[in-house]
Amino acid sequence: MKKFNDFKVELNKKQNDLNEKLSRIFNGNDILSSASNYALTIGGKRLRPVLLMEFASLFTEVTDYIYNFAISLELIHNYSLIHDDLPSMDDDEFRRGNLTVHKKYGEDIAVLAGDNLLNKSYEIIFDTMATNNLDRKYIFAASYLSKISGQEGMIGGQIADITNKFESMNDILDMYVKKTCGLIKIACKVGAILGNATEKEVSLSEEFGEVLGLAFQIQDDILDYEEDKNIGKITIANYTSLEESEILVRNYSNRAKEILVELKKDTSFLEELVDYLITRKY
Repeated sequence: MKKFNDFKVELNKKQNDLNEKLSRIFNGNDILSSASNYALTIGGKRLRPVLLMEFASLFTEVTDYIYNFAISLELIHNYSLIHDDLPSMDDDEFRRGNLTVHKKYGEDIAVLAGDNLLNKSYEIIFDTMATNNLDRKYIFAASYLSKISGQEGMIGGQIADITNKFESMNDILDMYVKKTCGLIKIACKVGAILGNATEKEVSLSEEFGEVLGLAFQIQDDILDYEEDKNIGKITIANYTSLEESEILVRNYSNRAKEILVELKKDTSFLEELVDYLITRKY
């Protein structure tokens, strides 16, 4: 229990540091700044930026430049949530126990707030690249981040989810790899790239992000099983049982832990993070 409590203290510190930095990005008095700031400060696990910095820390000291990429990734994640909640998408009224952005500010402002977060993300990344005289590792990291945030990753997964042309469990898994795992893979791989990891270490970091993302998403499916069934939402549980879904979570999370062993670094925090994510109840 002490070990888990220590992990929670460390996780909360990382989350609080991120929350403080995120709260300073949009501080204007105009409605767009207000809506953008609201989207960023109504909660969240900060899983993706925490992962990015943690993977970078396996190989190097975490600098402000690495922090900038972590912040940028969280901006992209939250822009996607604003747009996912829109009436034309999931039409959700609440996010993290609070009104969604379009319910609080209107659909028009919500669309622009999402755009604003995405644009600010790339402003931060380009400023970081310029400050470092276009160091190749920053270029590689930015390229991968932009590609997997787009049609080859998160947005492509959202399209697959919307069009709902699933014929098998593999189709669902392919969608999860893009939509859910995309930004988690970015976090782990970009962290490794910025940390000057070897090619093998970068590849293992990316694989970790994928299998952790799958475990994370299927655990979500298990937690939301009854609600999803009531609204007719298609998840992996439609093609298997809850018991088999739990086996998949264990298998993917076990592979994630195997990868951490293969990295041959001090990955104790990441090991605890895996357990925390797959045993959560919300």
